[in-house]
Amino acid sequence: MSAFHALGRSARKVVVLIVGVAVVIAGVVLLAAPGPGVLVIIGGLVILATEFAWAQRWLDYVVERAAGATTKVQGSRSGRIMLALSGLALIAAGVVVIVFFSQWIVAGISLIVAGLIGLCTLVPKVQDWIAEKSITGIDDTDDVH
Repeated sequence: MSAFHALGRSARKVVVLIVGVAVVIAGVVLLAAPGPGVLVIIGGLVILATEFAWAQRWLDYVVERAAGATTKVQGSRSGRIMLALSGLALIAAGVVVIVFFSQWIVAGISLIVAGLIGLCTLVPKVQDWIAEKSITGIDDTDDVH
């Protein structure tokens, strides 16, 4: 391996680390603010997992836990009703934010996306996939560099 190639590989790792950690931190902030925090955290871990094996292990853990929690909520009629109502409420809140507070358009869009994601968890095929992930975790056959 040439020195140039090694330097490029190291630079890539640093960039992935910086971007991935920034996305994870944004996800943690979104846990307290309106927005899909868990999904953003998962996105940051996906970025980090392209270069770091430890991030792949954390990604597996977070996806399994999130899927397990979702499966529990989906398991009851009242849980499904609450998912539907919260999804619709997030969408409505996002529209209100966009219409009345145009300077907060990103927050409004985040609310709408979070609501849509919540509603997607009510789709039977999505529920089956989530149930599978809550039992088995994500596919460990992916190669991490």
